[in-house]
Amino acid sequence: MIPQGRPVKTEAEIAEIAGIPLTTWRRREAPALRRRIQPVNPGDRLRLYDAAQVTAHLEGRPIPPAPSGDEPHPDDLLNTDEAATLLGVESGTVRSYATEGYLTGTEIHGTRWYTRREVEARAAAGDQRHGPRTATERRTAEVAQWLADAAAGTRPAVTAADVQTHYGLAERAARQTLAKARKYAGTN
Repeated sequence: MIPQGRPVKTEAEIAEIAGIPLTTWRRREAPALRRRIQPVNPGDRLRLYDAAQVTAHLEGRPIPPAPSGDEPHPDDLLNTDEAATLLGVESGTVRSYATEGYLTGTEIHGTRWYTRREVEARAAAGDQRHGPRTATERRTAEVAQWLADAAAGTRPAVTAADVQTHYGLAERAARQTLAKARKYAGTN
């Protein structure tokens, strides 16, 4: 977790601040830093360190305590594993949510982070889907609405030619879409 309002630094940034090439810094300086400061994202490949702690370490001052995280803040940034734990799902599900647009997150140093607010909102939404996900599903739902409107008498009957013209589909694809829409609308 990256606590709200706490900037982070990568080891490459720390080496640059120290004015040492990264490979040299990792060999000479990194062990001392790693003994004194825990990364904010333990276990991740790219280690991120609290910027205030890094600055204190580099200046030879006492290291300020890391935020305890006892009181969660809505703007805390959670990594994929932390978001998965909060949602009660696997990490792969969180990545799927991001791909499908159910979670957006932000990328910091090549890692996707999600605000606690966004993850809690996703948890509150439950497992419901927010409407059709693919263009085909959206098209089928729209044509099903046309069929419902036609059944209510507010629209003329829907034909495969209407679907073909409206969406620019091949004749066979238009017929398949109309058949799926009829099944979807229950007007088979």
